[in-house]
Amino acid sequence: MQNFSELSISEIKLVDFGCIPVDTVATKYLHLTNVSNKPLTYRMSLTYIMSSIDHVFNLSILSDSVQPGSKLEVKVTFKPNVSGQAFTEYYIIDDTEGNTYRFTVTGKCYGPEVSLNRKKLKFTVCKNVSERRKEIITLVNNSPVDTTYQWLMPPAGQGYFQISTGNCGLIRAFESITTSVVFNGTALGIYTAELVCLVLNQEPLFLNVCAIIIFPVNPLFNVNDHIFEKSWKRKSRSAHLMENSLNRLSYIPCASVFERYLDFGMGSVFDVTRNISQTLCVTNHEQDEGYIQWIPDPDNIFLIDPIACIIPPNQSRLFTVRFRPKIDNEVYGFMMCGDYQFKVIDNNEPKQKHTWFRIPCIGNTWGPCNAWTTEWDCPVEVILPPTVPTRTTFSNFMLSNKLEIPMYFKFEAPYGTNFVILPMCGIVPSRGWQIITVALEPKCFGDYCENWDLVINRVQKARISLCGNAELSQLEVMSAGWNTETHETYKFPPTIPGCTNYVTTYLHNVTRMEMHMRVLNTVSWLGADNCGTIVIAPKEIIRYHWWFFPKTPNQQYDTTVTCSCVCLINGRPVGEPSEILIHILGFSELPDLRIVPKYNNLHDVAVGENASVTVKLFNNCSCYFTSRLYHEIYGIGDDYSGDIFQIDSYVNSLKPSKSCEVTFTVTPNGAGSREINIKYSVLFRTEFDEIEELQPINKKICVVWYDGIYPTFKIKRTISVTCPIILSNHCVWNITNVDELNKALEDCRPNQPLDVTLYAPDLCIKPGFVEFIFVLGSVYDVPVPWNLRREKICNCPMVEVKLGISTYELRHDCVHRPLVELYPVNGYLSKQKPELLHLKFRYDLEGMNTLCYVLLLPNERQLFIYIHIYAHLNTKGILTPLRRPVKEPEYLAVMDCGIVPINNLDSVIRLAWLYNPTDVFTTWRLLRGNMITPGSIIRCLLFFAEVPPLGKLPIPFAFLPTEMIKYEVEFLCSFGYETMKIKVTGQGGLPNMVSTRLDIPSYVERNIRAAYRTEVVYLSTEHMTIPIMPTHSLSRDVICICNDTDHIMRFIWLPERIPNIVNIVMTPCWGVIQPKSSEWITMTVYTLQEPASFTTTLSCEILDLTERRRYQRNELLKRQKTEKCKQEFIITEKGYFHPGINDSPPYILDIEKPQPSYISLTVSISSKGQRDAYTRMFMKRQWEQTPQYDLMSDLEDFSSGPASGSTMTMTDIIRIIDGIIWDALHSKMFRYQIEFYSKEEIPTYKQLVKKLEKDVRPKLSRRVTSGICDAIVNKAVFHMFELNPKPEISILEAV
Repeated sequence: MQNFSELSISEIKLVDFGCIPVDTVATKYLHLTNVSNKPLTYRMSLTYIMSSIDHVFNLSILSDSVQPGSKLEVKVTFKPNVSGQAFTEYYIIDDTEGNTYRFTVTGKCYGPEVSLNRKKLKFTVCKNVSERRKEIITLVNNSPVDTTYQWLMPPAGQGYFQISTGNCGLIRAFESITTSVVFNGTALGIYTAELVCLVLNQEPLFLNVCAIIIFPVNPLFNVNDHIFEKSWKRKSRSAHLMENSLNRLSYIPCASVFERYLDFGMGSVFDVTRNISQTLCVTNHEQDEGYIQWIPDPDNIFLIDPIACIIPPNQSRLFTVRFRPKIDNEVYGFMMCGDYQFKVIDNNEPKQKHTWFRIPCIGNTWGPCNAWTTEWDCPVEVILPPTVPTRTTFSNFMLSNKLEIPMYFKFEAPYGTNFVILPMCGIVPSRGWQIITVALEPKCFGDYCENWDLVINRVQKARISLCGNAELSQLEVMSAGWNTETHETYKFPPTIPGCTNYVTTYLHNVTRMEMHMRVLNTVSWLGADNCGTIVIAPKEIIRYHWWFFPKTPNQQYDTTVTCSCVCLINGRPVGEPSEILIHILGFSELPDLRIVPKYNNLHDVAVGENASVTVKLFNNCSCYFTSRLYHEIYGIGDDYSGDIFQIDSYVNSLKPSKSCEVTFTVTPNGAGSREINIKYSVLFRTEFDEIEELQPINKKICVVWYDGIYPTFKIKRTISVTCPIILSNHCVWNITNVDELNKALEDCRPNQPLDVTLYAPDLCIKPGFVEFIFVLGSVYDVPVPWNLRREKICNCPMVEVKLGISTYELRHDCVHRPLVELYPVNGYLSKQKPELLHLKFRYDLEGMNTLCYVLLLPNERQLFIYIHIYAHLNTKGILTPLRRPVKEPEYLAVMDCGIVPINNLDSVIRLAWLYNPTDVFTTWRLLRGNMITPGSIIRCLLFFAEVPPLGKLPIPFAFLPTEMIKYEVEFLCSFGYETMKIKVTGQGGLPNMVSTRLDIPSYVERNIRAAYRTEVVYLSTEHMTIPIMPTHSLSRDVICICNDTDHIMRFIWLPERIPNIVNIVMTPCWGVIQPKSSEWITMTVYTLQEPASFTTTLSCEILDLTERRRYQRNELLKRQKTEKCKQEFIITEKGYFHPGINDSPPYILDIEKPQPSYISLTVSISSKGQRDAYTRMFMKRQWEQTPQYDLMSDLEDFSSGPASGSTMTMTDIIRIIDGIIWDALHSKMFRYQIEFYSKEEIPTYKQLVKKLEKDVRPKLSRRVTSGICDAIVNKAVFHMFELNPKPEISILEAV
């Protein structure tokens, strides 16, 4: 069953009929569904029964019992009976199961709005000049209601004025009826009349008519000396009409007439003695004399004597009214009108004011035994509008005659009546009607209901019930509190100072009138709806709010307010107001607003883009308040004043222990780290309906961090593809000045272009090209579109190129253009997908050549990249540093020795690398001086060296600081005929500290390492950092050469030895790699007697055996066919000639001889002397240590293809591997290496043994050398068995 109680809201909880016409019926139906499993019976009742008046709603239940699943139909009928009144009733329907359904029925009604277009008519008749005796008036109905009207005057007119269209009729909705008023006076003088138009369910209309008949030459009368206007603001029109009939007036009238109606009874035409005369008494209540003039009956049936009379002040005069019927067996009726005039002073001028008396007169000449048939219609009950004590209220109804003969009527009032009727008696013409006006004059509060007798044609009698009530200004207030000294008590919930809180009170208007309530007194912290005033509809229950505005925290508020209530009729207060005393309490407390989560990190946010985070705003206090969030921003880097921080929504109103979602959106305008502190303030509404803000709360409730970034990329890896100098990828990084380019990419800002310089390796003039690859990787996890274009900076003229018919274009086609080739020139980078930028350099022009490229990045950023290419002559010996001194070009090389402890016993050796870019031998000499003495802090250990063509030269420098200061030494050297300077710097550090290891590449992400590994031969790692070793020791590591091509490759490791410092041996030093396979190499580093810290390069020569075999076969075929063609000849008409080698298959191809390429590996080595607390290890123990696993490499790529070699048994594999791994797990060195490389995943010992115990016979290959055990371990773990799962128990835990 649907529940319409207060706890649930239903569509039919309110039944609103809207506004309907008076005396009409509207019907609506309600349906309730029985959802129970048994039949139910329903009962209906009124919630509040306050008066028996105005029962306009009728509810009826159309079903006695409702079966399960069926519906109960309730019929609601609305029949309003008082025009302009609002009605409200509250009903309850309950069933036999105890369910209750509450609903409200409300409706309004409206009546007619009939008016006259003119309120006053004036006729001016000038004898023999103007005879205008007719004026047009219009009766207008401005409402959608049809109604009846009646002119209250005899059929022959009132005095000398007549209505042309009759005295009654029906006016329809929005209709206009035109009527003529005719004047028929003849004698000189002034004629006045007050014509009354009665309208059903509306107050009467008055038309003041004045006519003057004068001579054209000498006017004797002035119309302006007479006053006809009435003050409708002081009294109603109905009160003016019934002024002489009312018993209780709030004022003293100017004059009064008694009797109020004359009933002459039964008279006779022939016997005059039966025609009884009656007397009227007119009393003058003014201090000046008055004058009354009666309008005579044109039929001379009712005669009054005298017809006019002057009445002295405060005196009365009697008038005799005689009944003189002329026709036997007839009824007579006449509305006797008297015009009473008295003198008033208006604007210091004496004038005559008119008022009118209307005395209904009736009589008949019926016989004693005459029986008249009658048929009439009138309401049984007449409900009057509500009023207050001592105030008269009015209504009207219609008495209609349905027969063709006139109808006599007379009302008989009960004793001590409070009602007044006008007219009390009269004649209703055939098929006509009479509009009866009813007035209620209540003496005190209460309901009034009287039964009046209506006598029709002397013998028939009907009873009419007249009902009304007089009410006090009574308003019921409902609250939960109780106080003996006041009517009601309310208590506010705890409220934050400056916030707004409220309590709800229910106001019930128990009267039939509108009620106006106003708060008479108040305090600054208290408010109410509508500024303390409200108008409540009749019998309506409304919610009214008291508002709490505390200003001081932790304070008790207490006050008593007085509310004045007064009834309203037509928007005006009536009756005596009543007062209600209300006790109001409140308490204020401090706010507590929280945000969950409190700390939020948005990480990287691109400039111009926005990032959002949604948090929950929680009201942790016990009161309802409105807060406004604001922020304070701090940061480093670019100016953050332009950053946009949006809060959606920043103004929130929360109930206690309630939360809402708030979204923070940041849009950075610059790069840098930012911190935003979220704070709040409390908003409140003042008594002037203005929103003000309290002092903000300094406590931060939320912190948002973010980094404003520009979408950019960096060169994360450099690759040497083709170069006559064997350069590792790290050497390419140093020689091309990539650090400066990356710094410029990071510092580039919108509309602020930067210049950056890149350097190609210095080489001699030679054909061919040098190719490098820059691996571009996005710095942040945002895509980066980029574009490169060449900017012409040379003086070469532009070339005109024809594109089509009459279409030409100027292009930068000069000799410098082929020197540098970059591709691709645009791209779209992402964090997961790096891109390769290919750089090709040609050394065709001698000297320095510079080309400019413009790099366009998002956010209107530009970089001007200047690429320098220096080409030397082949015949001149030159040495060039591997690390170019860009910031100090006056030096040949600049080397920083870093920080070295001052208490070392052995010097630390650093190496400065030079290379010979020419094709001739170059001799390097150190020029002797006082800075290379044995007592020097920085000494050069090399005095003379010969560098082969395209070779490298390491120059060792010994650094032994004695103080914690910075050292700087310049060394002079020469090669050829030039003298150059080498700058060496260093710094002394704390004793026993670990010296700085320089020139070590930073960590490279996996996806960057995986770039450029398709269809090439590459190493598993490009750099290895060897842990610090003592002198005269060795260290072994394992690397892998991977062949991702379809060709067979041969590799040869070039020996790497630096005298007295280090010796590096690769095992095996050469070999053949099958297609799509890999080969594991053991690298053994032997440190010699001199301690040193440096980075060197290991190079491996790669030759394509498949391509070389193809070349050799082609050359062999070429020699065979050449010899064959020399032996053969052809004689034709054109002469004697030999056939060509490609005249017939097989054909000779133009294949260049395969040249070897080189791949390189950088190794960072640091060795310490024995005297510096590094104990020497026995060689046997050194060889027992296994090399670390190659955890930095992409191991899954190395197991794609098979290896070649002999076969070993499963028992041998398990025995060897088990022993090696057991020793490794107990090695401190192995544990350190695992901790360093713990970011990679490695298999556990349990997983390895489980895999090897399967029935698989792997094929392992390795030459029988000292590194056979190491190779077997690496192959077994990473190559053959493809083990790369997540570890069940990590090796660190096992150790």
